[in-house]
Amino acid sequence: MNSCLHEPRGYELGDEILARLKGAFSLGRGEFVALDVARRGDFFGVLVATIISQNTNENNTLKAFASLEERVGVECEKIRKAGLSELAEAIRPAGLQEQKAKAIKQVASLLYEKYGCDIGKLLSRGVEEVIRELKQIEGIGDKTIDVLLANYGYPVLPIDTHVRRVSVRLGLARPGSYRAMQKSLHGFFREEARLDAHLYLIKLGRTLCRAKNPLCDECPLSDLCCYYRTSRAPHS
Repeated sequence: MNSCLHEPRGYELGDEILARLKGAFSLGRGEFVALDVARRGDFFGVLVATIISQNTNENNTLKAFASLEERVGVECEKIRKAGLSELAEAIRPAGLQEQKAKAIKQVASLLYEKYGCDIGKLLSRGVEEVIRELKQIEGIGDKTIDVLLANYGYPVLPIDTHVRRVSVRLGLARPGSYRAMQKSLHGFFREEARLDAHLYLIKLGRTLCRAKNPLCDECPLSDLCCYYRTSRAPHS
């Protein structure tokens, strides 16, 4: 277990980490389906894509989202009217299709009944209200909601399995609850940089800081990393 932990003292370390990651990596289309959809201004689509992405990889998410667009349409009203089996079959490439279809349909129903299918009306009510509303739906948790919030522009840093692993190894957070880890990460990354931090930490986790056999010697952050310093660095 990593015994080293950085303590937030301003945002300098977070700035340095993000600058190095941006210098080392680029983010291509298709790598983050929710981000691609957000760039179209489709925040209902962001939520649907993030639900689909649970427990699968981005390639499968992309296939399932494209299938849903083609077969049903990623629109609140169309999804609300579609049958569960039709939705599940459309998103089958992502796996866990029955439970994801149920969550997607429940989201569409909630938005139709309370906000006239306008997700912007919900998002405009603030972080706490969005969390309160969406956490009523089985299959929607903190990370899924935070991806929506972050892409909409709220200053939250969503934590997935890659962000969790990388942030602990770097010494930016201790293993713990979602909100405790998020509070720690918010101490390192400026509000306006938190979505980028989320994306680039995921990119690092997918490529170099893998769960097994991390490629520490290729990492642009090795000299800042507690895991490397205590476990992997050569000792004289």
